Amino acid sequence: MPPNSSITSTASFQARLMHAEKWRLGVLIGCYGLFLVFGAVRRQLDTALGEEAAFYRIMTLYAMALAVLGLAYADTARRARRGQLLPAWRLWAGGVVDVGVPMGSVLILHLFSPRGELAALSAPVLLIVPIVLLLSALRLRPGYCLALGLVAAILHALLTLYTLSSGAAPASEAPRLLTYAVLLAVCGCAAALVARFMRRVVQEAVSEALTAEKSASQLALVRRELDIASEIQRGLLPATPPAVEGFDIAGMARPAAEAGGDYFDWLPLGDGRVVVAIADVTGHGIGPAMVMAVCRAYSRATAPRVNGPEEFLSRLNTLVTQDLGGGRFITMAVAVVSPDGSVELLSAGHGPTFHYHASTGKVSDFGGNGLPLGIADDEQYNPAAHLTLERGDVLVMLTDGFMEHPSPSGAQFGQARLSEAIARGAALRKPAAELIRDIDHAVAGFAAGSVQTDDMTAVVIRRL
Repeated sequence: MPPNSSITSTASFQARLMHAEKWRLGVLIGCYGLFLVFGAVRRQLDTALGEEAAFYRIMTLYAMALAVLGLAYADTARRARRGQLLPAWRLWAGGVVDVGVPMGSVLILHLFSPRGELAALSAPVLLIVPIVLLLSALRLRPGYCLALGLVAAILHALLTLYTLSSGAAPASEAPRLLTYAVLLAVCGCAAALVARFMRRVVQEAVSEALTAEKSASQLALVRRELDIASEIQRGLLPATPPAVEGFDIAGMARPAAEAGGDYFDWLPLGDGRVVVAIADVTGHGIGPAMVMAVCRAYSRATAPRVNGPEEFLSRLNTLVTQDLGGGRFITMAVAVVSPDGSVELLSAGHGPTFHYHASTGKVSDFGGNGLPLGIADDEQYNPAAHLTLERGDVLVMLTDGFMEHPSPSGAQFGQARLSEAIARGAALRKPAAELIRDIDHAVAGFAAGSVQTDDMTAVVIRRL
């Protein structure tokens, strides 16, 4: 939390201070307006206010106070709208009005009331001072509140001493009269304590608001950065399917967070073949997404310079192992597709890959047959599996987010359900993109709204 001095200088704290000052002035205007009304009514019902000289002087003082307070309210409202602060002289000028009006009323009665100086020192108008002191707490300045109370107490004590010394009141009245001065000082202390408490509460509220605003700003910045990362990552995925005669190929990727660690890609070779790759970086989020981008760059740079998937994965593994640290690794499956229907399939710890046989309607699978990339730079990957896809055969390469997607009960979708979903769609000879959607919908139906906890990426290679 920043120090209080920093908080009180913030625009948020000053705005609250200006709002409190407007509220204080508004209440004082209402009070003096009521005093004028009650004074006029009391004058009609009782002549207790004494001679007209005292009555009209006090009413004039209240009217002047109303005018000054009205101008102060308008000026405060104008400054608040413009985001300006009150000048220092306004604080002390307000103090003169706060103490001067009620103590001036006492002085008028002291000089002009037919009941004498003694009655003036305990007149009802003296009760205006505690009201003013209470409202002064809204200035959130403990020292100011204490000063007002002490000034009012000193003025009353001076009038009391003058009255006693002039013989207008017996010495026996001294304790009672001086008690009023003590009570006014106590009211000033109480107002100071209230102002101190209110100031601390406002400081804490402003501090919490500033912290929340800072956190919201940082969160918004992170979200913008994640949105940018997500947009960049989407741009790295293939925009169009590869043109391989006799094949229909499609892919999809849906990260669990704004950015993910899965990716798929296809890399056309000069002899008409195409390298189809799918990879899964451990974890999901911005870190794996960065690793994924590096892996993609290495893959695209390596593929045109190798003769087969074994050399491709070996070279890629060496590059990745040199860069990765902190226990991260990448699983990858590679399929080199030829126009004649032959496929070379090799995996670096990535599996299973599903093969739908149109002739039997059965689904077989191939598991990962090597270490993931990034674990051992001298890993030698096994010879690729050589497949021949017949018309209607389908090869499905996907990440484990599909199989591990949980239902509300916690059960995973699993490999068996996935094989069934592939067989149903492939038997209907659906295009590759529709088959991916069918598999995705099957998983979503099983999940029944449960949160996706891992990235989900799939590639379908269908022989026409």
